[in-house]
Amino acid sequence: MVTGQNGKNRIAVTILGEKFVLKSEEPSEYIEYIAATVDKCMQELQAAYPNLARHRMAILAALYLAEELERVKQENSDLLQTLREAR
Repeated sequence: MVTGQNGKNRIAVTILGEKFVLKSEEPSEYIEYIAATVDKCMQELQAAYPNLARHRMAILAALYLAEELERVKQENSDLLQTLREAR
């Protein structure tokens, strides 16, 4: 990790064997964790669909992760509603 002049960190990560250098204000450990999550998703898709083009695999990974995010948001909303009702 290298901190640039603008205060953003440069973090090198590898996703599906390809190296990316990302800039972020977030801690490097967090960015590495996020990249590892994407890498795991892409590896699972590659194992299931070995002939799928990388760009299609990336789109499927994005859809899978977006669906997971929306499900967690809904669960969070439901829990908050339950807490409000319990008061």
